[in-house]
Amino acid sequence: MSLRDTLDVLLGRREQAPASASRPTTATPGQRRRRRLEAAFAEEEYRGLVLATRVRAAALAIITIWITIENPYPEFLFFYLFIAGFAVLGFLPLALRDRGLYAPWQRYLFPALEFMLLTVAVFSDNPLGEDTFPAAMNLRFGNEMYLFVFLASTLFSYSPRVVLVSGIAAAVVWSAATLWVLSLPESVGLIPPDVWESMSRAERLDASTDPNRVWIGPWLRLVVLLVVISATMATAVWRSRRMVMQQAEAERQRANLSRYFPDTMVEELSRADDPVRTSSSQNVAVLFADIVGFTGMSERLSPAEVINLLRDFHRRVEKAVFAHGGTLDKYIGDGVMVTFGTPREGTRDAGNALLCAKTLLAEVASGNEARLARGEEPVRIGIGLHYGPVIAGDVGGDRRLEYTVIGDTVNVASRLEALTRRLDVSLLVSADLLAVARAEGALAESDLADLVEVEPQQVRGREGALDLWALKG
Repeated sequence: MSLRDTLDVLLGRREQAPASASRPTTATPGQRRRRRLEAAFAEEEYRGLVLATRVRAAALAIITIWITIENPYPEFLFFYLFIAGFAVLGFLPLALRDRGLYAPWQRYLFPALEFMLLTVAVFSDNPLGEDTFPAAMNLRFGNEMYLFVFLASTLFSYSPRVVLVSGIAAAVVWSAATLWVLSLPESVGLIPPDVWESMSRAERLDASTDPNRVWIGPWLRLVVLLVVISATMATAVWRSRRMVMQQAEAERQRANLSRYFPDTMVEELSRADDPVRTSSSQNVAVLFADIVGFTGMSERLSPAEVINLLRDFHRRVEKAVFAHGGTLDKYIGDGVMVTFGTPREGTRDAGNALLCAKTLLAEVASGNEARLARGEEPVRIGIGLHYGPVIAGDVGGDRRLEYTVIGDTVNVASRLEALTRRLDVSLLVSADLLAVARAEGALAESDLADLVEVEPQQVRGREGALDLWALKG
């Protein structure tokens, strides 16, 4: 994956496509990531449905106990029928999913059915009861509060749309029942404001206690509360989903950035809006390292041994590079290109490059001890170091981009790595890098004492000989 992909921030959202739907082969990495996240939300939605079923069962058990206490025998038996209906409506969506009969529209249907069943329970005459109240009295017992219990259960869907639509459905169902009660011949509706003002206190009290009176204010207030609360809940769910997606994307970015940059720079780059998209010219230390004689070794080793050799080498490269603040630009077969000073120039890039080269040689030497103990062939590497101006930025086509550096400095560092074979040394350092490392003042003299100047060398592509230094031994 390219660095540009690593730094792109996920902003959009989309509904999960059915599993059987065909996916275009030209999907962008961002689209594929969104699909994976939506698939994860769909899986979590199923788990939420399981949890909602359990929570609903517990809630219904509590409501059953309360109804049994609140209502005399045998009146509460009538309500047991509705509780059984709620239990079926709560269990049915899970059963349909488990049998592969799930459809997206079911997410909206079952909450609406629950609100309808609750409304029927509230406004139905209890055939087991002794007293029969006017229909308008059912609007005064506070049973509409149960609407919020079922509305709260929609949070387990993890879908803002389901929550909002359920709240609107509750308002519509309850409004339809209220209008039905209002349409009954015995029901008394709104009192005009001018009539109310002209009424005496006693007349107002009589009007207020009229069992057939349907109060419009509480009804409209309930509708507004259902819509507002469902919208608030839907916003909270949307924000939670967005936070989860952003956090997942941030962790993915950090994980991918950590493959290129040291930990000290990962946090900075992951917070930046557009940290490396623009090309720039800057001074950078470039390190090339390569396994000497790898082609011959690969012919003598089995494929599994070759892969294990490369993995061990790459692991040691990563350890040395990130320990010294370098950027792992790319692996080139058995070789590696590393930069110091990307994407931000530092105050000791040249010195860090030199210390990294020495650490890498020590890592390889440590690995050779283990290889020799196993009777395996030791590994030898060559390293070339140079410092100078480069052009840093994204290169590639429309479908594949890679952050890298290019320029004469890169070419010289590569030539120096190749030159280590002819000079039979493990490390070649250009005088340019050594001069910058000394000027940085971050290295002790002991860090430079094991370097010896070698005869100036002609490097392909450059006019004049280069002053070089090599590692003793």
